[in-house]
Amino acid sequence: MTTWSSWTSGKLRDLDPSECLELLRTRSVGRVAFCAEDGPVVLPVNYVVHEGDVLFRTSPHNSIARHVRSRPAAFQVDEIDDFTQSGWSVLLRGTAELVEDVHDLPPEGRPVSWAEGARTLFVRVPGRTITGRRLYPA
Repeated sequence: MTTWSSWTSGKLRDLDPSECLELLRTRSVGRVAFCAEDGPVVLPVNYVVHEGDVLFRTSPHNSIARHVRSRPAAFQVDEIDDFTQSGWSVLLRGTAELVEDVHDLPPEGRPVSWAEGARTLFVRVPGRTITGRRLYPA
């Protein structure tokens, strides 16, 4: 029996890692997720993709700096179209690390912080695993 939801539901497809990286490069703001003392935290940051890793800047004195050093982190980017009920989502996971020498990064690999204040700490989330899904319109 065909129901209303089967006519209106979109098709969901897993994306391969190369598609995920390509989509990740199309955006400049995503969400970094990490675990703090009182539970999970998800914060928006602007970023760049360099050699398959996500790089962003932060203050050396905030919660990101205190909780991501050598710990698991996730980074998510998505695009949603409410009208067509379609979109995509990419999730990159790895162990966050601090970039010791920013001069090792080429200029295009150095994110510029959108937020005011001293954002002197560069954080890298390597793409240990990268997954994604695309929802096509019904």
